[in-house]
Amino acid sequence: MVLLTGLILSLLVQVTIATQFYKEHLNLKPYPRNKLLTGFDFNIESQPFELSYYNVSATTGEIAHHYTHFPSSLGPIIESTNTRELHLRFTQGWWDAQSWGKLPHDGLFSGGTGVEVVAVIEAPDIAIAQQHWSRLTKILSGFFCASLNFIDNDSTTYPKHLTKKIGGYAPEQGNKLFLLRAALPSEPVCTENLTPFLRLLPTRGKSGISTLLDGHKVFDSLWHGMSIDVVTSCEDNGLCSLQLHQTINQMVDIIRSIRKQTEGGIPKPTPGDKLRCDTSKTYNVWQCFPLGDPTEIDWSLQTIYGRKIIGSAFEDGDRETSSISVDFDPAAWEVTFMKDAPNSLVHRSLSDSKDVHVSEFLHENANYDLKFETKSSTNVLPIVAPPLYASRSLTGYSLDKGGLRVSFANPSDKPVTFVYFESTPWFMRLYFNDLKLSLKNQDGEADVTANQEEYIQNRYYRPAIDRTRPSQMELKITIPANSSLAMTYSFDKSLLLYHEYPPDANHGFDIEPAVITILEDDKATYEFRTTSLLLTLPTPDFSMPYNVIILTCTVLSLAFGIVFNLLTKQVVTEEEFEKVSANTKAAKIKRQVKYRIYQVKQILGI
Repeated sequence: MVLLTGLILSLLVQVTIATQFYKEHLNLKPYPRNKLLTGFDFNIESQPFELSYYNVSATTGEIAHHYTHFPSSLGPIIESTNTRELHLRFTQGWWDAQSWGKLPHDGLFSGGTGVEVVAVIEAPDIAIAQQHWSRLTKILSGFFCASLNFIDNDSTTYPKHLTKKIGGYAPEQGNKLFLLRAALPSEPVCTENLTPFLRLLPTRGKSGISTLLDGHKVFDSLWHGMSIDVVTSCEDNGLCSLQLHQTINQMVDIIRSIRKQTEGGIPKPTPGDKLRCDTSKTYNVWQCFPLGDPTEIDWSLQTIYGRKIIGSAFEDGDRETSSISVDFDPAAWEVTFMKDAPNSLVHRSLSDSKDVHVSEFLHENANYDLKFETKSSTNVLPIVAPPLYASRSLTGYSLDKGGLRVSFANPSDKPVTFVYFESTPWFMRLYFNDLKLSLKNQDGEADVTANQEEYIQNRYYRPAIDRTRPSQMELKITIPANSSLAMTYSFDKSLLLYHEYPPDANHGFDIEPAVITILEDDKATYEFRTTSLLLTLPTPDFSMPYNVIILTCTVLSLAFGIVFNLLTKQVVTEEEFEKVSANTKAAKIKRQVKYRIYQVKQILGI
């Protein structure tokens, strides 16, 4: 009995401690045109430990054990490579800033198309930091089932104009902090990346809001992004802790989710009697002007994800460990919170509170769901416009010469200052000396030859070295209120070696997006990426080696066959061949058979 009581108390203490170091949250917000923004946030904090170069306690000399709640699979990776900060981004799709406004979390946890990895590594010099960086990317490649092992020195950059403070700690004496960054814009994001993401959670996706994360539902969205951030935070007493922040944000098409729920995954033509036609225009059996998406809809979490939320993160845990919040217009939407407990069924309307932001906590062993109903889905909360719009594109170019154009638009009534970071591969050589600016105000007046010193306060350019490092450009730019600024510059395209072309060389090469960070009082307040670029390089005719191989093999086979016959076979005349063949055993048997047949015919008189 004493042993059982002690075991129960130990489990209760572990659950209580777990809820102190783990929080999860789900936010839902309807958007125009029947879209839904969902945001999953998971926060895990390790127990305090003493930070040292090899994470060994200075007093006891023993390795600190602080993986009670922090994932033990990720912690040793961070420690073995002396990584003090790690930021990993998996993003697919394009964020429509004109229709959807600002990115969630002000874009601080959103990346560009593909995969991005940023790390702060503590090391005595840059050579050792690069060794740790190479080891870190290779381990993360196997851990997250991604192609991070292709990251090398020719794709790694070292940002200089930092827009945020690095770490809350100081390196050991003789060490420095190095910031390294790399991106793979052509890397696809799939369910193989989601499974390791869930393994980092203490619930493993079996309870709490993480039970909604099904790969087929998460990646069936217009835009989605996953982020993993690990930060080392230290106090004045010398104790540090690892803080893990994981997010998944996605823009869901509600109409498509409803259609898949009711009609199945295979698209089917809409029957004629179910077509929604505009009767104010020409309308008959043969003509139909379709209407937009329906505005009177109802759906739930089970409609979007195919399942409900299974319980809270921990049984009998802290009430605030698992939570859900909804941002909506209570006058237009009816949101019902449903809890299906073993002995009760609770339906509670969240619209009665008349608040635009409503939260609910999950603290029981029950199934939870949210149901949304509206007569007009166009009535949503106002979209918050981003402080800056940007677009980047390739201009007309020849086989060896190209150009880049980046356009910035400031819609606000005050100047906007930002840092523009761009990295291009070594085979794309930028000409920074011919950079030109063109400013246009809201009245349409354009200044074609804008003064660079007036709008570019700070600049840093690190040219590329062939097969060694990429080019890196960082500009601190200020755009006046209600103005647009266009920046153009040219570049050269290099020739690659035969083995440096990818298997789909004719597709082109993906150029990673540029990073734009909005500054206010030299502090980062908003961050977003431009779209990636597709660069076409002079590509050799890869069919020629195939033709050469085929022709060579044909000639060699013919030559070998002739020489082999001459060496292994005896050459005789036709008369000699007939004479020899007439004296063979088979020929003699054949003559005897013919003679016997002839004799039989003579006897029978045939």
